[in-house]
Amino acid sequence: MISRISQSLFALLLLVPMLSGCSGGGETRNEEAKPMSKNEVRTIRSAANADGIGFTKEDVASMGLDVGWQYRHSAPVTQTFVENNNIYIVSSTSDYPYVLIKIDGQTGLPRWTYPLKARLEYAPSVYVYPEELRSQNADELYIVELGSIYCIDDQYGAPNFTIKCDFPISTGVSPGQDSLILGGFDMRAYGVSKEDRFVSWTFLTGGGVTADAVNFANASFVGSEDGNVYKLIQSAGFIRSDCWSYETMGSIEHSPTVFGDRIYVSSRDTKIHCLSDAGEESFLHWSTPTGKPVVSSPVVTAASVYAILRDDRYSAPVTELVSLDTADGSERWRKAGVTDILHTSSRMVSFLDASGRIVNCSASDGQEKWSLDTAGCDEVLSLSAAFLLVYDAEGLIQKITVRR
Repeated sequence: MISRISQSLFALLLLVPMLSGCSGGGETRNEEAKPMSKNEVRTIRSAANADGIGFTKEDVASMGLDVGWQYRHSAPVTQTFVENNNIYIVSSTSDYPYVLIKIDGQTGLPRWTYPLKARLEYAPSVYVYPEELRSQNADELYIVELGSIYCIDDQYGAPNFTIKCDFPISTGVSPGQDSLILGGFDMRAYGVSKEDRFVSWTFLTGGGVTADAVNFANASFVGSEDGNVYKLIQSAGFIRSDCWSYETMGSIEHSPTVFGDRIYVSSRDTKIHCLSDAGEESFLHWSTPTGKPVVSSPVVTAASVYAILRDDRYSAPVTELVSLDTADGSERWRKAGVTDILHTSSRMVSFLDASGRIVNCSASDGQEKWSLDTAGCDEVLSLSAAFLLVYDAEGLIQKITVRR
């Protein structure tokens, strides 16, 4: 009996060191794990991101950033748009191969789902009525699908009306209070009446109209690949006493920008042009050559004008961000390897570079303040002063906010 007890005790004594050695080895590996740099995409450890996709709050806290919210859809995301500080994604459900989903930009909560027949041809647009009319008119979302314009109640996702167009649509919808402005592949700009729901006017340009028109007050500014930007009247089209055209020496492929009483135009003639509307003619304040074709709409603050330049003459295209002074168009600074402008303010500018980093710089001299490596996501968009990281296959969208 004593012999058996002794054998059991001996076996137990041998087993205890073996077990402690196994657990001790795990603890040692954790203690020796090297911390990752603040700009490195980290493996997510939270339960919400158990698949290792995206960022946690801890990943970005050291840079003064935060994960505001994250939304995960049950199917891959095929398109993502930001409009009126909300997010619209195209995905699918068990019932529909294509759906449009509105996600609240503040909370990250889905608001409604609208069935589609196909992917969206152009970015959606939202019309917000003037303050005195908002109590009687809800915000309107406009999309183009299979040659028709669809107006959707932006609050509830309910269909309002559909306009079938008998011209080949080449742009998104630029909505006004009474008219919708679009471009056509027939080199024309079109005005469509919201009340009558048919084309009320058309204007022939000398080239393709591929950039969305910009509506301001009662005017609509339309760029054309013939190198001209045209001022038209939203409700009537061209009126000789109140309309004009301004000619650049290159194709206009991106929308003009209206800021205050100035109109900023980018052109493939390598210049950024600053105009004013003087009634029946335009007034040129300045025109600045940048040395490369301008391939983005100008982004304007009170002191600076930003735009993306691109030179395709090389095997690998050369891109740059240029900053100009709004007063006289003089160049302030430029950065190589920038692909998209995300956010601007009086003090800072944030952009996406060719390596997939979000870079934040000083607006005065372009000096880098911080950067975040987002190469692991499929798309980076701007949402007001925050950033959206989109992971298409996983159906994940994260909002990264700036705390400092």
